[in-house]
Amino acid sequence: MSESDEQTLHQRGPSIGHGRLIDVFQAQDGGPTPWVAITDQVMGGISNARIEQCERGGSPCIRLTGRTSLENNGGFVQMKLDIGPAPALANFRGVFLELYGPAHEYDLRIKTTQLEKPWQSFRHGLEVSPQWTRFHVPYADFIAHRTDARLDPSLIRSLAVVAIGEAFDVDVCVRRAGFFR
Repeated sequence: MSESDEQTLHQRGPSIGHGRLIDVFQAQDGGPTPWVAITDQVMGGISNARIEQCERGGSPCIRLTGRTSLENNGGFVQMKLDIGPAPALANFRGVFLELYGPAHEYDLRIKTTQLEKPWQSFRHGLEVSPQWTRFHVPYADFIAHRTDARLDPSLIRSLAVVAIGEAFDVDVCVRRAGFFR
């Protein structure tokens, strides 16, 4: 990322210097993407999703598009990035993502090896807008969903950007994801 890109980047959450970030994903032109799309079709819903490489705001990114539907007890689509448990993640303070898309709220979800059921996660809401925004989310800001477990960063296995809870056209891009000290 160039210095001018860094200056025009909007930020949400605590102020974190660029040198305190570690990437686990940075979008590049061409090549396969480690992100996968998952929809409510895994449980009988009819939402649909697609992941593609594209460019937004002058930057390469991975784009999730689709439509959430509340029919058949559905209502979600997501793009998921497998991380794999890493004890070093406990030395970081939180997660960062750079996102872009039409104004809408999405969830950032963390899964850990502590969680046994697919509906369990650690969650935090993100207000995406049509400008590149870096979200800094401290581990302490994630809310446990349908679990009594406390988030153990050393056991993180995936991050996901999730569109859920209402029928709408999904359109969100990610160009960077990682952790901050």
